[in-house]
Amino acid sequence: MVFTGGEATIEWDSLLAGIRHAHRKGLPTRLVTNGHWATSTAEAGRCAGLISDSGLTEINFSSGDEHLKFIDQDTLVRAIVAALECGIRTTLVFERREQPKVPLSAILLAIRRDADPAALEKLFDFRESPWMPTHPTKRSSVAAEDLTNAGNLASRSGCDSVLQTYVLQGDGRIGACCGLGMRGIRELQVGRSSDADFLQNSIHKAEADWIKVALRVKGPEKILAWAASIDPKIEWENMYAHRCQACIRMYRDPVVRQVVRENIHRILPDLIVSAYLDESLAERINSISPTAR
Repeated sequence: MVFTGGEATIEWDSLLAGIRHAHRKGLPTRLVTNGHWATSTAEAGRCAGLISDSGLTEINFSSGDEHLKFIDQDTLVRAIVAALECGIRTTLVFERREQPKVPLSAILLAIRRDADPAALEKLFDFRESPWMPTHPTKRSSVAAEDLTNAGNLASRSGCDSVLQTYVLQGDGRIGACCGLGMRGIRELQVGRSSDADFLQNSIHKAEADWIKVALRVKGPEKILAWAASIDPKIEWENMYAHRCQACIRMYRDPVVRQVVRENIHRILPDLIVSAYLDESLAERINSISPTAR
């Protein structure tokens, strides 16, 4: 159970109640935050203690140039150190840009300076994710090697969020993925929390959509490339470093939308086989012991 936003800690009481409830149900829990609450060492410790005592399993901090315009480096570091001191598994997810104003190395140096080495070794991890605009055709300021093109398209995989992660949004809508920009895509809204059996029905509705199945097994980059093979006027190479932006393009570009909708039936056999290989067969193989294999 992941608590995210926006910024979930703006609603502390609801957040803590939700973590406690999920913990009592035996669910692992994760909080995604920018760490704005760590305004001092004492306040960072107090807030981290509250979420730890509620049963939080993992905390993810989002940062990078866009975040650091509002949440300075010292605040972020205090929040991370406090989470580690409370024994919470901690991950820093950092925007990757070609020329960042604040490099990840500077943040990591400050964390290593202040955090307990044993806690860092046991509980801390970090990763970079390419920064993406939410406009479907605006180009990212990322290194060329991060951009998808015909030369590296084969390495792009299916989306591991759609049909796997279901999001209860603040307005009661249910989203079929947790991707950036999901809230602005009508087709990714699959139900409302006010509906009867809303989660089960949302899952059924999402899984009946072959375009979502295509996203799951192929990924938006390969769908864009396939659409361009039908309509060569569709440009896609060296435009996308982040799959969520490619997904926004797929849904919001009227030309791409039309091509996908009118031609999805052509690749249904391929989707069915791919879904079987990725889901059913892989699960069966993984369940077999190495000796039996």
